[in-house]
Amino acid sequence: MSDRLDRLDVFRILRETIRGKYVNQRTFAERMGCTPQYVSDVMNGRREIPAAFLKACGIRQITYFERVEVVDA
Repeated sequence: MSDRLDRLDVFRILRETIRGKYVNQRTFAERMGCTPQYVSDVMNGRREIPAAFLKACGIRQITYFERVEVVDA
């Protein structure tokens, strides 16, 4: 099993963490020191997922690059 996650995996894990540990988005927002609207914006893709949210889920973000074949046009 790969440790790489895509955005959908991260949203799923975040949603599961909120429901499992914090019960709802309002409680999660209070613990994270932000507004429920901010959490909603993140969960709906209107804002980037902050590092604190990822940390609460046990996820770290790594940016990487891959080499692809160059096709002459």
